[in-house]
Amino acid sequence: MKQTQKSAGLRAIASLVGKSSRAVLVRRGFAQADILTHWPTIVGPNLANCSSPEKLNYSRQKNSEATLRIRVAPGWAPEFQHFEPLIIERINSFFGYRAIAKLQLIQAPVQRPEVKRERHTAPLSDAQKEWVKETIRNVSDAALKKRLEAVATSMLGARNRETKSKDHT
Repeated sequence: MKQTQKSAGLRAIASLVGKSSRAVLVRRGFAQADILTHWPTIVGPNLANCSSPEKLNYSRQKNSEATLRIRVAPGWAPEFQHFEPLIIERINSFFGYRAIAKLQLIQAPVQRPEVKRERHTAPLSDAQKEWVKETIRNVSDAALKKRLEAVATSMLGARNRETKSKDHT
């Protein structure tokens, strides 16, 4: 009799998310989720910031030459109409076959991804600088030493920034 073992421990969340999200994407017409994840690469960053693919509508006869419904921010529809042949060509070249035949544009607000602002770290105190130097003193590899110093400086600087902001509130 063959015994099966349950794997205990950590598992990649991507393996679970992929299976559960596939059903939702298929319902929306996205048999291939690549168009969602690679949208900025396909249409470029400017058009991607003001649009999002909504749904793929396939004809009943064949599983190609679909209509892609795109949500476009108000005021950007003329831009998309102007570039429609180019966008269709780029999508089809991305898939490697004639996946899209036409675009259907819907003017509606687009949820833009939150832009992460770079936070600046607070300067290190002399004692912290000395501690970093002492800690990495015995590392012989110059590249590793430089990276370790950068990580320590970043972490301590972030801690200093948090402490500084708590003191001011």
